Amino acid sequence: MNRIDGVICDLDGTLVESEDLHLLAWNELVIRAGHQPPSPNWNDDCIGLPDTYAAEKTIGYFPDMGDAEKVNADKQIIYRELVANKGRALAYPGLYDMLKRVRDAGIPLAVGTNSVLANTKAALEAAGLAEFFPIAVTLDQVENGKPAPDIYFEAAKRLGIPPERCAVLEDSTAGLAAARAAGCLVLGLTTTWPADKLTDADHIFTSTADALGWVLAQREANAVPR
Repeated sequence: MNRIDGVICDLDGTLVESEDLHLLAWNELVIRAGHQPPSPNWNDDCIGLPDTYAAEKTIGYFPDMGDAEKVNADKQIIYRELVANKGRALAYPGLYDMLKRVRDAGIPLAVGTNSVLANTKAALEAAGLAEFFPIAVTLDQVENGKPAPDIYFEAAKRLGIPPERCAVLEDSTAGLAAARAAGCLVLGLTTTWPADKLTDADHIFTSTADALGWVLAQREANAVPR
């Protein structure tokens, strides 16, 4: 296995427990517009995809809500309200300490997410994780979101590390496909989907902390003597 010189983390469902907040934000948006959500899980198929997909789906159900751009923008405002209210509880248990260990080991970190920059900053700051991620590549900074590889190519570029020497931590099928297409080492997380759905993963873990612990062990095992 190649030496792991950098780690790129997805955001929702990987660093922060927020996939449910995205779904809740869409439901709240629909309710505020005077409608009822079509079903409890009507937007589950949009998990991991750019919010433009969910916006188009929403106006497909409720054309009177306006165009997709407005619907998308209104949803982001509600999402950031929910994130701020949840605060540090957004971060998965044990994640802060593990990210500190990774940083202290000299492994640079970046975020690569289908969220937009404003949402990414809001979530990282609310969760208390912003200090670990000076680099964040978001949907509004690239031409194509996941499952295209653009986000991970750009994150590796900003880290100054070839993609094949970057480990990507991902919970969604779209994100795993993007990391695979970029040529990264793909670490799948069962925080959102079961293991049998994570077919693009090289290795599968039940938590982000466990995946980062594995990265540290690999780093130590492949350390180059000084």
